Amino acid sequence: MIDRLSQRDRIALAVGAVAVGFALIWFGIYLPYRRAMNGLDSKIASRQRQLSEVQDLRNRYLALQQQLGQVQRRLEQGENFALFAFVEDLAGRYASKENLTNMRPQPATSQGEYREESVEVRLERIRLAQLIQLLYAIDNAQAYVKVKNLRIKPRFDDKTQIDAVMTVASYRRGA
Repeated sequence: MIDRLSQRDRIALAVGAVAVGFALIWFGIYLPYRRAMNGLDSKIASRQRQLSEVQDLRNRYLALQQQLGQVQRRLEQGENFALFAFVEDLAGRYASKENLTNMRPQPATSQGEYREESVEVRLERIRLAQLIQLLYAIDNAQAYVKVKNLRIKPRFDDKTQIDAVMTVASYRRGA
């Protein structure tokens, strides 16, 4: 049948066959391959982001585990800790007994297996540096102690002095 076609028709048929073959290769092989590769590239990028997030979460988890261990050690060291005496001693050491105008124990509360004891401390006519030293000493105590509340007010008669009211709390395993 091809033998009966003229030279010009055979060339047209060959060009058409090449065009159809090219279209089949282009639309049947190349474009699906490119779509699949682009899809895989986007999945790789997505998985890399997920891996990065998992690594960040792991690092945060390990840091929190380390902090938890430190807190538990401090809780164990504070089993025989007297908060009232501790705060009174620190206030006398970093300010003076005259500056310590009021110490009022707050009712103890229990949260799960832990017991919280707190003391409200009122300091008057102290310098900011003294307050900072006191706060640093509380933060670095052997037992688990923290300042829950702190109010600072400048003095009107002497601008270099301040009044401070703070609530200091200690924690231990409840009984």
